[in-house]
Amino acid sequence: MKRTLTIISLVLGALMSHGLNAQESDPNRAKVVCFGDSITKRGYPAILGEALDVEVVNAGVAGHSSAQGLRRMKKDVIDHEPDVVVIFFGTNDARVDSDRAHVPVEQYESNLVEMVKAIEEAGAQAVICTLPPINEDEYFKRHETDLYDKEGGATKLWGRYRAAALKVAKDRRLPVVDLYGELGKQPKWMSPDGVHPSKEGCRIIARLVGEKVKPLVKN
Repeated sequence: MKRTLTIISLVLGALMSHGLNAQESDPNRAKVVCFGDSITKRGYPAILGEALDVEVVNAGVAGHSSAQGLRRMKKDVIDHEPDVVVIFFGTNDARVDSDRAHVPVEQYESNLVEMVKAIEEAGAQAVICTLPPINEDEYFKRHETDLYDKEGGATKLWGRYRAAALKVAKDRRLPVVDLYGELGKQPKWMSPDGVHPSKEGCRIIARLVGEKVKPLVKN
């Protein structure tokens, strides 16, 4: 008898647990995947989720370029069945001093197009972000300048990647968050390393991205 009661208790507990989980997951709540590198991983997606009251998946991986992102796209993006995907790569792609990370700008543009196509084929909407600016004084404390100088300097190089992202957004008629332009006006966004966002920077990025995502998730 005790064994029977124990089994019944376990079954009821499982059913109640399942009910609570089902209640927490609202099928009518929009899902946004924030897809990118360490800047995404730093935390703006959580702030975005709270601000817009949407479910958010942080698919940021430190050190990743668009090429590496493309390879993990099915698992980290498509399999989540998102409504909106925020694509935010470029800082690592532009690293001409790293054979592992660097992606030539023409290939970067092509990778963004492939990402957008996969997102749209999955029935979701894409939002493109440009790479943010850097603080060259801090950045080049850790990176050699020679290879960047051959590209005309970091500012010109970053400008080419920005232009590529803007072109993809224009050609595909997608919302674009020009972080290169917007964050350049707000120096408090940047942490002391000259590349990554500060806590305030994560809030600023979440706000700028939210302005483009909000109309796409409105009921």
